Amino acid sequence: MRKLPEGQIDVLFASYGGGHVTMLRPVAQALAHENISVGFLGLTTAQADLERHGLDYFGFAELEGADSAAVQAWGREFAGPEVPGSPVPYPESVAYHGLNFRDQVALWGETEARAHYARHGRQGFLPVQTMEKLLTQLKPRLVVATNSPRAEKALFIAARNLDIPALCLVDLFAIQEIKWIAQPGYASRICVLNQQIADFFVANGCDPETVVITGNPAFDTLSAPHTQAAGRALRAERGFGDDDKVILWASNVEPDRHPFTGTAGDPTLPRRVEAELRKIVATEPGWHLVVRYHPSENVKFVPQANVVQSTRAENLHALVNAVDAVVVIASTVGLEAHLAGTPVVSVDMSVFTNDAPYSRMGISRGVNALDDLREILRAALASGGDAPPPGDGLACRAVADQIKSLLAEVPHGGTRLHARRTN
Repeated sequence: MRKLPEGQIDVLFASYGGGHVTMLRPVAQALAHENISVGFLGLTTAQADLERHGLDYFGFAELEGADSAAVQAWGREFAGPEVPGSPVPYPESVAYHGLNFRDQVALWGETEARAHYARHGRQGFLPVQTMEKLLTQLKPRLVVATNSPRAEKALFIAARNLDIPALCLVDLFAIQEIKWIAQPGYASRICVLNQQIADFFVANGCDPETVVITGNPAFDTLSAPHTQAAGRALRAERGFGDDDKVILWASNVEPDRHPFTGTAGDPTLPRRVEAELRKIVATEPGWHLVVRYHPSENVKFVPQANVVQSTRAENLHALVNAVDAVVVIASTVGLEAHLAGTPVVSVDMSVFTNDAPYSRMGISRGVNALDDLREILRAALASGGDAPPPGDGLACRAVADQIKSLLAEVPHGGTRLHARRTN
């Protein structure tokens, strides 16, 4: 339900979609059950997830100024025409583009803002002023977001400008994001997956007192008995036999340029991988392909013998327990499958390969040419994977405990909201 919180709240959550919202949503739900007041800024594709799970949220369309004539005009211009079936409602997309561009106009004037957008597109958005207005309105005692750029990064900067404590929950390796997360005062607490990543953050300048190993709440149920049972049931519902070999292709967007390094990418790579996988299962008896597109992709699925689609309505954790191998480029699903004990193959031909170094870390078998994909897949299927660790739900509780410890340091009505410009 779209709903802007009324009055001061304890915790403001904010997240984009995919693996980021699935980290924060269970934590927000757990805190709400303890009568801690929360608000959730759902960014773009995160809103569909929050809607599905019955958590109140709001978006850019609910923010102050979103309905102004200038913001609406800019938003329609830069969002482009409405695309039927888009995972982001068109009014939200218009407000998102329009408010972000309004901040750029306020900083540089419209001529330079347009030049900046022409160079960087949405990747150049950093709506600090819009986030400051939101924080001033809601007066949260604490801000919680992830390692995403753009609006989430702007929210951390705004919280720092207004002296509001903030917790950053990091999904995976943060190879690129460390450049801004390590800045002094970026977050009061940084929650990471494991000791290796904690050491990486400290080595790159983060205060050791701020870095805490909590795990990732999105992974809590991956190997729980009920998830494994759901995977077996899903496999049976799909009609896959015990001797069949079922491969999941978990796609993600490949940009024409890396958003941080500027390295040239190949936007055709995801579709080329899918085409190769379709060719493979068409010629391997008993092999099946399940195609799952990323929430940010707008791809029309084409039916084919032995090829089926998994929609976002299907439980992803059950799915990675239902299949025999998972193929990714740089999707978080690769790590999720590994943690569930399912063999992983990564196509190491992406601008994001160094950001998600799965094969280098022993999480996957890497492929450097699509001609090798068949044989690498055959080896992965023959391996059977590793035994998964027991599912325990500890990460959600660990992050919630960190939030509560920070809240204990901020009395009700205690946020200072004294602006000190640092962006």
